[in-house]
Amino acid sequence: MHFDFDAGKYAVYVWPAFALTAAVFGWMIADSLLAARRWRAEAERRQAEAKEPRK
Repeated sequence: MHFDFDAGKYAVYVWPAFALTAAVFGWMIADSLLAARRWRAEAERRQAEAKEPRK
């Protein structure tokens, strides 16, 4: 398989667009993972709270 990375005269538009897209995807993935970590911590906190005897 051969990849042609020559964007010619449009390189000034193509490469920044690729870079911006990669940055946005990276941000979306990181944000999703952090949100999942927060949700899991909240669920574990609520489960622990539900198991505690009421006073």
